Amino acid sequence: MNAVRARVDGAARALLTANWREGVGRDGTRYAYTCPDGEKYPYQWFWDSLMHALAWNEVDPRRAAAEVESLAGSQTPDGLIGHTIFWNAPVRPSRLAFYNVRRCADLATATIQPPFLGWAWAEIAERLDDPSFTARGRDVVSRYHGWIERERMDETGLAWVILPDETGCDASPVFDAALGWRRHGTPGFAALVAEVRRHEFSFRRIRAAGGFTAACPLVNTALALGHVGLAALGVAGARDRAREITEAIVRHLWDDDTGIFRLLGPDGRLSPVNVWQGLAPAALPDLPAEIRDRVVNGWLMAPSRFWARHPVPSVSLDDPAFIRGDGRMIPQYWRGPSWPFTPPFAVPALLLAGRHAEASALVARIDERLDAHGFREYTDPINGTGIGARAFSCQAVILALHAWTERPPLPARA
Repeated sequence: MNAVRARVDGAARALLTANWREGVGRDGTRYAYTCPDGEKYPYQWFWDSLMHALAWNEVDPRRAAAEVESLAGSQTPDGLIGHTIFWNAPVRPSRLAFYNVRRCADLATATIQPPFLGWAWAEIAERLDDPSFTARGRDVVSRYHGWIERERMDETGLAWVILPDETGCDASPVFDAALGWRRHGTPGFAALVAEVRRHEFSFRRIRAAGGFTAACPLVNTALALGHVGLAALGVAGARDRAREITEAIVRHLWDDDTGIFRLLGPDGRLSPVNVWQGLAPAALPDLPAEIRDRVVNGWLMAPSRFWARHPVPSVSLDDPAFIRGDGRMIPQYWRGPSWPFTPPFAVPALLLAGRHAEASALVARIDERLDAHGFREYTDPINGTGIGARAFSCQAVILALHAWTERPPLPARA
């Protein structure tokens, strides 16, 4: 281990510990999770927690298990796990207009985030070797996938989102054309949330009323990876389901002319904006090799596109929508900067494509940036300058990335 990696590993472990929270929630449920930032982000966020769990799995698998068990602790009887959980106190009244809750007192939001819970649970189960934890995962993840199947899937075989933040990429320019003045990061976003709340967060009611819905390649990739994980946990037929979702992604979201996956909007058209979500399906083990190679070689590893000095930018460097920072007085997230959520999909994609040296190089670049600029929320992909929260523990997923270059993660092993 070189000096840079040693310093980054130590800082990541310290940050995970500093941001660890545990106690008893408002509903009497015991929780234990890592908050992304003690000041800016005190709640438990779904895909942030999965990043934390993957990081903890390399340090203390029992804490990784507690992280996902806390997500499961908020699961509703019908199987939903919301994307934000308010264990200690309800959402602040000043934020109510922008959070996807039915009522201020709700324990969690009524919306999802990229659903790769099954993948994370399986990674932890392999390390923990605890039959009861594995069995718990089969139950929790199966019920969670059941909710998505019932509530969000249609005849395309794809899962649909009803708000842009369900993709985790809140104000990505991929949503601009469909949402206009109601896009995330603008005052009009409150009107969109209010409309969705009036329809009781129902995908079918929103679609029937002509509202915003979209099929995102990242969300569907995460769901397929969740099924890959469920198969590893011992659920019969789960791997076949992962293949079916992968086939649906290729059938409906693949743009063969340009060689990238695209978001399918409410008008039935593919968005022309080149965003990192379009790279995510390359992490799927059942994706045809020729498609993966086109994504990896033509987009992920192209220096003029996503192979930035500080990877992986959220928008292709050569896309007209790319900007290096927030670009607004109100932050407009995911419009260019690099985030810690992208490499956990990019590294498996590179490993599956046989690009082991490139996967190691990508992780080394992240090491250098974290060592020089700290564990900031997101990063200028050109010069590495940090932006946003100053102690963002999702960056600790670098611990998992280090391990994966030596021991490939579940998608690459599958």
